[in-house]
Amino acid sequence: MGFNLQKVSLKKIQQGLMAMALGGAILMLAPVYAVNINSATQEVLQNVKGIGPARAKAIVEEREKNGVFVSAEDLNARIKGIGQKTIEKMSQSGLTFDATEPMSRAKSARIK
Repeated sequence: MGFNLQKVSLKKIQQGLMAMALGGAILMLAPVYAVNINSATQEVLQNVKGIGPARAKAIVEEREKNGVFVSAEDLNARIKGIGQKTIEKMSQSGLTFDATEPMSRAKSARIK
């Protein structure tokens, strides 16, 4: 049982190469890993497309001062200079908004 090149049509080879190229292109567009804005360090955040060192610092400081970011809109309202296009870049790079936070730190979960 061997590979018989004479029986493989040029069309089948082209289809296989096209499928491999398409699969590779899709993988290149997908984020390699997710970054949770509410738990990532400044060092991790600054590597997300659209953030950089200054924004990463501002995000961490705001998060520590006023609690988690619940959505992209919340981030936009609380961090100067982050607009819709920047949020789209960050989301495409794997930024997520999982707002889970320990009860002791959550601003909205305080019990009097």
